[in-house]
Amino acid sequence: MSSNLDVEQQAVAASSDAKAEPAVVEVKTTIMTVAPTLAAAATNGENNGTATEPKQSTTKTPAATTTTTAIAEQVQTTNASAATNKDKTNMDPSLINFKVLYVVTQLCGLTMIVLVGTWIGEHFGGLAGTDNPKQEFNWHPLFMTIGFIFLYGNSILIYRGFRTTNKKTLKLTHASIHMAAFILTVIALKTVFDSHNLANPPIPNMYSLHSWLGLSAVLIFCLQYVAGFMAFLVPGMKENYKIALMPLHIYFGLFGFVLAIASALMGLTEKAVFAIPNYSELPSSGVLTNIIGVLYVIFGCLVVYLATEPSYKRKPLPEDTALLSTSNQ
Repeated sequence: MSSNLDVEQQAVAASSDAKAEPAVVEVKTTIMTVAPTLAAAATNGENNGTATEPKQSTTKTPAATTTTTAIAEQVQTTNASAATNKDKTNMDPSLINFKVLYVVTQLCGLTMIVLVGTWIGEHFGGLAGTDNPKQEFNWHPLFMTIGFIFLYGNSILIYRGFRTTNKKTLKLTHASIHMAAFILTVIALKTVFDSHNLANPPIPNMYSLHSWLGLSAVLIFCLQYVAGFMAFLVPGMKENYKIALMPLHIYFGLFGFVLAIASALMGLTEKAVFAIPNYSELPSSGVLTNIIGVLYVIFGCLVVYLATEPSYKRKPLPEDTALLSTSNQ
């Protein structure tokens, strides 16, 4: 019995010394200390013919196993978290190129808006209401540039520009930006019709190629919005239909954007020919007009490239898969 007491005192002393170490080392030290004790106790029990010592071995072994399992699970969780952070840190080189081009696209778009505002304010008298139809027209190029070019392009890029955001949030953001672009486009169309109808004498509507292509782009945009909203936001659409509709949605979305850029270039040329008498001599207003047109082209090309390059495609997140599984149930 004295040998048993000595063994237990050694176990208590070892476990008290281990409390100064970190949590994981404490548990491991305790297990390593208790194991020989249990073995010695089992041996003494066999030699002495007692039934109490095997009971201690039976009751303490499951506790040690449970503790070891908990430690292993904690280590696995820590390693998985570290691996995830490492994956986020090691960025794909193609995504670095995407970020650079994405920033250039945003700078190009913002510069385009600023130059259009400067062009209107410095060379065409600024903005006005229905009491001055000629200057009311100036809302048209400004709002079309902001809504039908800049916002439209950013709505197309929203899935690739914010690739770490979950799919549902991106869908709502995509639809919201489209709605803002639609509102600005409607206001821009109203101002151009007012400027024609309220002029003295009135100016005919819808006679130029610019107006034909521009209105066609607006109609495609509206149809795209309604179809996309019904298919991808309203619950109940079968997943097979969504998969079949997605290529058409992407194609006509890009087609409408390119058509908007083309009609904007025609509108700039039409404005320059009618409103700049010496446009052929390339005055400052004419130079600014051409620069704005070049920015339209650069912005449009960058948006189309970023939206169609396969290496820049957004990879599904785990929560996207969970969301898809929930919607299919």
